[in-house]
Amino acid sequence: MSVIGDASAAQRKAADPGASVWVAASAGSGKTKVLTDRVLSLLLSGTRPERILCVTFTRAAAAEMAMRVNNRLALWATEPDAAVGAEIATLLDTEPDSEQLDRARRLFAQVLDVPGGLKIQTIHGFCQSLLGRFPLEAGIAPHFEAMDERSAAELMLAARDTVLVAARRGGDLGAALAIVTGHIEETRFAELMIRLDRDRGRIGRLIASHGGVAPVAERIYRLLDVAPGLSVDDIAARACQDDAFDGADLALAAEALRAGTEKTDQPRGRLIAGWLTAGVIQEIGLPRRHAGA
Repeated sequence: MSVIGDASAAQRKAADPGASVWVAASAGSGKTKVLTDRVLSLLLSGTRPERILCVTFTRAAAAEMAMRVNNRLALWATEPDAAVGAEIATLLDTEPDSEQLDRARRLFAQVLDVPGGLKIQTIHGFCQSLLGRFPLEAGIAPHFEAMDERSAAELMLAARDTVLVAARRGGDLGAALAIVTGHIEETRFAELMIRLDRDRGRIGRLIASHGGVAPVAERIYRLLDVAPGLSVDDIAARACQDDAFDGADLALAAEALRAGTEKTDQPRGRLIAGWLTAGVIQEIGLPRRHAGA
């Protein structure tokens, strides 16, 4: 259901634990409130806290939900009956009886007694808990520990350094590294290594599905509709031919730029105009282009 129109009515309907719902709404429209109210409704209905599981995408969302639920329960334990009754009436859309008021006041203590508190976890945390319960079935060592982000970053740096040292000895690894460093600046090399590590599974599946690196390269050539072995200079030269672009529109763009700001637009306009007429633009690495070629 989309939370539109009468938001309060729609939110109360979505918070009903007896209904299976899908809430779609923009940021800040109250999705977290609906989830919080749904948990509170479950607790008020008599569901034991340890039997409730909430799964979120991020740690921040999990912490926010846990804080909201605990804050509400803490208030219910201390506020006057009239205030607690009014909140429950708004939540359940019905006046609470004395039993529900008593249950609401005990919920905070019940949640505190649950080992680890309410189970509000990220997807990763939930999957880790499942692996911890069934390590042998998952093929991992019992009592394993998940690596934290800091340790993972340190190991990644150590692995990168090992690869770089090995590449200095030459061979295929050295040749591959030479190709990579020829296409990326020094400051972005670490970023590239991180992205390759992150996508190593997808890259491995791609290579395996095509039977090797060479078939993958051939497939990429076909998708790009270019001939195998075509160099960057060949592509640049082809792009600079008269039939590869609209010269008249580019000349108008150059004229407009030359009437623009002195610091940025005008130099670019002169650069484009010079290339269109006869020039060699060494500053941006384009090949020679002769007028009328």
